[in-house]
Order: sequence, then C-alpha cells, then structure tokens
Amino acid sequence: MASPTQASAPLWLKVLVIVMGLLIVAGFVVIAAEIARRMSTPNAARPPASGKFAERIALPSGARVVSMNAVGDRLVIHVETQGGPAAAYIVDPRNGALLGTVEFPPGVAR
Repeated sequence: MASPTQASAPLWLKVLVIVMGLLIVAGFVVIAAEIARRMSTPNAARPPASGKFAERIALPSGARVVSMNAVGDRLVIHVETQGGPAAAYIVDPRNGALLGTVEFPPGVAR
C-alpha cells in the first residue's frame, strides 16, 4: 500500500501547474486585446488617401531647423533660435500635424 505522500503530487508541483496555467490564460488575453486594438484602428499605419499633404509649421523669427529624426511613428524636428531656447517639434508624418513642442531653455539646471 502506498503512503499518503506518494499517492498525490507534491504541493509545489500543484502550485507550479496552476501558475503556468494562469500565465497561459493571461498571454491569450494580452494577444486578444492587441489584435482588437489593431483592428479598431486600421488606418493608423496607413498614409492619407491622397498620400500628399501640405502643412506649414510657424517657427519663431530667426529660428533654423538643425535636424529631423524619425522616432517611432513620429517625426522630431530640432529647432534652434537666435538667443532663445532650443526646441523639439513633434510632428505626425502621416498628415503633417504638429503634435507638440518641447523647449530647452538655456541655463536651467535640475
């Protein structure tokens, strides 16, 4: 006759199986949520229908564009002004919309 400890699986094994089962369920939930998010915004990665746009972004007087970098799905434009703060302009390259600016005032320390 088998002893009680040999008849059933150890407690740590039961806990491990339950935790792995929960991780699998959580993984499926994350995948389903991501698929639903991507299906709900199908035009997010596509350019505008015409593929062309014209947008004017007003820069301060005497400002010059130093560089432009693609960061994720945004375009960051580094602008320097004469005697004023440097700034980063964040633009949506799909439609040319100015999403925001970040200014870097000189002499301000943290």
